[in-house]
Amino acid sequence: MNKIKNFYDQFWSEDKGEFGRYIRNSYLPQFFKKGELVLDVGCGDGVIADYLQRNVNVKVIGIDISEEAIKKARNLGIEAKVLNSEDKFPFKDNTFDAVFWGDNIEHLFNPTSCAKEIKRVLKKDGRLILSCPNMGYWRYKIKYLISGSLADTEWTGLKPWEWSHIRFFNLKILKDFLFSCDFEKITKVLGVSERRLDKPFLAINPSFFGMILILEVV
Repeated sequence: MNKIKNFYDQFWSEDKGEFGRYIRNSYLPQFFKKGELVLDVGCGDGVIADYLQRNVNVKVIGIDISEEAIKKARNLGIEAKVLNSEDKFPFKDNTFDAVFWGDNIEHLFNPTSCAKEIKRVLKKDGRLILSCPNMGYWRYKIKYLISGSLADTEWTGLKPWEWSHIRFFNLKILKDFLFSCDFEKITKVLGVSERRLDKPFLAINPSFFGMILILEVV
């Protein structure tokens, strides 16, 4: 565990840029409502939580395994706690209106434990907003077909055994996973891509043309 914490402390010691640097972020405000209490699982440096608090007027509490990340989040005024996403959350049942689980699931050894904790702390009518890289993206499929290699969804140039992404999802796998954790329904699926060839088709088939998937789940 110390090795994992050290890895992410090093990762978050570097400046990751502003909210708009990651294309997925521009889609997030539409998923949250004014006045909601939101848990940000794997909140990182708090840039997303800070943006949502200032621009959507929600209250965000963040958790992250990295002490370095939590320091940065707190410097932005975010209420944030150092916590491994796979551990029990220090919150009561039915606490949050929404949980943002953004690009964290693919990093976890045991995402099931995290999903069940998310469900526990969500209010009965609460929503999970989940995002992750989409291995069902058509370019990734072609790459695997031609080369036999998975796509580097972190864009690091590292070898597959060096990636911090250790789980891989497409829409079907996400559905199977979420339903196995007793979530009842996926109410929205959004595909994200900045490639011009993909954009006209994102609304038609987000799971095929989206490099990233954003799901709203109840």
